[in-house]
Parts: sequence; C-alpha cells; structure tokens
Amino acid sequence: MKSTKLLFAVLFAVISLVSCKLSTEDLAKQVKKSMTESKQFKESSIKINSLILTKKSGNEYDGVLQTNEPNGEFTYKVMVVYDGDNMTWEIKE
Repeated sequence: MKSTKLLFAVLFAVISLVSCKLSTEDLAKQVKKSMTESKQFKESSIKINSLILTKKSGNEYDGVLQTNEPNGEFTYKVMVVYDGDNMTWEIKE
C-alpha cells in the first residue's frame, strides 16, 4: 500500500512539473512577444513574419526567424534557452 501511494505521489509530481512548462509552439509565441517588445526590434521597425523553434537538447532550442524590415525580408538563426520558468533568446547572424 505504501509503495502504491509513493508511486502516485511521484507520478503526480512529475505531471505537475511537466504541465508547468510551455510547449515548443507556446515558447515560440513567448519569444516572438519578447522580441517585438525589445528595444532592438522597436527602434529598427522590424516585423516578425514567423518564428519556428525546434528542441536541440536539454533546455536549448534552435530557431528560424523570418522578418520584414525596412530594407527587405530576412531570415536569421535564433538560439533560445528555456528552463521552465525563464527564457532568453539570441539572434545568430
């Protein structure tokens, strides 16, 4: 009986931890929001056409960012780190 209760407690804890994390699609939405609110994007009049993220390993994601800028349309590589609570992004040129 004790082992069954312990198993359910562990299972509940794992489900709770997993459910708090964003899906890759939701993370991409949060990254796009963060980008559009950044000084870099606002000052340069950069509009995001799309951002696609794929999980690289652990808490790292690779992405492809497509933008519309005053000088045309551009594609960039993006690196995102997300630990379940905090997210950072960096554009790799």
